Amino acid sequence: MTRRPAEETRRHILQVAGDLFYSRGVRAVGMDLVIKTAGVANATLYRQFPTKDELATAYLVTRNEDWWAHLRKAAAEAPDARSRIRILFDMARQDMTQPGYRGCATLNITSEFPDADHPAHVAALAHKHEVTQWLAEQLREAGDKEPDDTAGKLLVILDGAQVLAAATGSTKPGEHMVELAEQLLDSRLP
Repeated sequence: MTRRPAEETRRHILQVAGDLFYSRGVRAVGMDLVIKTAGVANATLYRQFPTKDELATAYLVTRNEDWWAHLRKAAAEAPDARSRIRILFDMARQDMTQPGYRGCATLNITSEFPDADHPAHVAALAHKHEVTQWLAEQLREAGDKEPDDTAGKLLVILDGAQVLAAATGSTKPGEHMVELAEQLLDSRLP
């Protein structure tokens, strides 16, 4: 077996664990399954992630960093703030059409780790706060008189659609989400 550098091993474990956590839920996946599926030794996994809580938190943080990179890259080409908001909702709608869609990984973590002090829960709420702040920044740039209020409403639309799409296995919530977001933006932007 070829040895990987530590950072490559860490990324590999996170990828494998992330796929398992997203498809089955963090609570349903044991560290033994991660070890077996990743093809690493116990010591290798525990050297990188001493506890399952640390692995779950790292999974969510990494997934959200990747999400931000994807959004920023897509939004960089947008001609204006409203278009950047539209890109976020289009990304979410596209996600809902993917096989195995289980909803927003961040919301899933808050459900699996309801303790507000749990590091994964803290990371999840931080991400939702960042998304709300990003939306408010775009709305402010687009001329919204109440950007924080509108951003909160857009987040409810976004998260509600993700939960319903995962629960029903339907793409309709994604279509409704885009329509509702556009209606709200029409009513709030000059």
